[in-house]
Amino acid sequence: MFDKEMSLKEQEILRSRLKERRLFLEMTYQELADKTGISKSTLQRYETGTIKNLAYDKILIISKALDVDPNYFINLSTDYTGDQIQDNTIIMENRADYLDHIKEFEYTALKFLTPSLISDGYMVEQRDRGSIGDLVAIRGSEVWHIDFMYIRDVSKHATGMGMSKQQLLLRFGRLAIYDKPISKYSIVVNRRLIAEQLLQIKPIHLDITMSIILLKNDGYEELFFNEVSSK
Repeated sequence: MFDKEMSLKEQEILRSRLKERRLFLEMTYQELADKTGISKSTLQRYETGTIKNLAYDKILIISKALDVDPNYFINLSTDYTGDQIQDNTIIMENRADYLDHIKEFEYTALKFLTPSLISDGYMVEQRDRGSIGDLVAIRGSEVWHIDFMYIRDVSKHATGMGMSKQQLLLRFGRLAIYDKPISKYSIVVNRRLIAEQLLQIKPIHLDITMSIILLKNDGYEELFFNEVSSK
């Protein structure tokens, strides 16, 4: 697709993904130029949109340097921050059952989180999937974005662990260039093993409060990246 003219929307998404991934890795233009062999000025023009199209061979080089699958810069209509499953195991499973599990997980998250947030004085708004925050809770100057991340049973699908890490990295990248007020960001997960793994990933370019919310049978537990507290 990168050998033909892209739409304005596709150009915007590509520029955003290039920038957010580079910023997440704390990589300067010069450092990326050294890793790719593409000049610093050319890389800057890719991000600013001065160069409209990005050739496929350049996508492969930049993807490798930024440690991300090339599809992240090719399949621009795909939301890689959602619960997109890229391995073949999902094809072998009953997709209807899988989607039911996601709905049940989201219902449980809303059931436990929403009343608690409201009782703590927050105004709560549910957002469309793909937004920064499936839930947004506001109290005074506090703006708390909460995303849901359903994880399959990692004892049966070990690949889920690596994919959850990738999802978190991509969400951190989006946060790094998010231009609206936000004071706290949380990811809701359904497995302690995943929560403990994700807590090992240090947020970069983010000076806001970050936490993992672990759903439990009778409520939830909030685990912070620098400390742990329960609720």
